[in-house]
Amino acid sequence: MNITIKRGLVSLTNRASCYSLRRLFCSRTAADVDIPTLLQPRVVIYDGVCRLCHRGVKWVIRADKDRKIKFCCVQSNTAGPYLRACGLEQEDVLRRFLFVEGLNVYSQGSTAALRVLSYLPLPYSALSSLWVIPTPLRDAVYDYVAKQRYEWFGKAEECLVLKEKELLERFIDRDEILSQGQDS
Repeated sequence: MNITIKRGLVSLTNRASCYSLRRLFCSRTAADVDIPTLLQPRVVIYDGVCRLCHRGVKWVIRADKDRKIKFCCVQSNTAGPYLRACGLEQEDVLRRFLFVEGLNVYSQGSTAALRVLSYLPLPYSALSSLWVIPTPLRDAVYDYVAKQRYEWFGKAEECLVLKEKELLERFIDRDEILSQGQDS
């Protein structure tokens, strides 16, 4: 497999075959999925109409001074290649957000949250030490909050980033989001 990193983009020229990384980081594998030829690394794919999720994205953007993490609303067409590369459907990400670190290196839910934290500067990256909490326990808490999030925090009609355009530069689907905002 040839992987080339150029200006923050990862160019892939072969099918996925990084089994050892998949075993370490992936909750699911995407063995026989056609992989897109161009994916950006370190992309959080989240529910763009969830107010809790939007608050979390804003927090990561403020904490990520080195601008390592990028974002994409799962409701956008731009999310499609990432979902296909991970063997996931939109409904999967509506239950648990997705963090794609690279080809076949992705995680969901509480594990994804800890992986995102690990890319942030101190003191935030220290929170990734919560790995010591067993995954089933972390995921049980994550899933409970995820099921209640619309009731507790609300749900918007459209992607919430439209209301805060200064955040758009960190979104890989910004052109699509802006065109939707002009249509409304």
